[in-house]
Amino acid sequence: MAETKKTPPSRKTVKKKGRDARKAKMKTDGEFKKAVFAGKSKRAVDKKAAFRKKKKGKK
Repeated sequence: MAETKKTPPSRKTVKKKGRDARKAKMKTDGEFKKAVFAGKSKRAVDKKAAFRKKKKGKK
C-alpha cells in the first residue's frame, strides 16, 4: 500500500489554536494579560505618531 502524506494543518486552523491558547492563558495569568494589552496600546500610539509625522510636512 502506498503511504499517504499527512498534510499540515491550514493557516486558519493554526491561527485559531493560537487565539484559543492566548485566550486561555489570559484567564489564568494576570501578568501576561497586562503585557498583552500594554503592547497593543503601545503599538497603537506608535502608529498614530508615525501617521502624524508623515502628514505634518504636507501642505
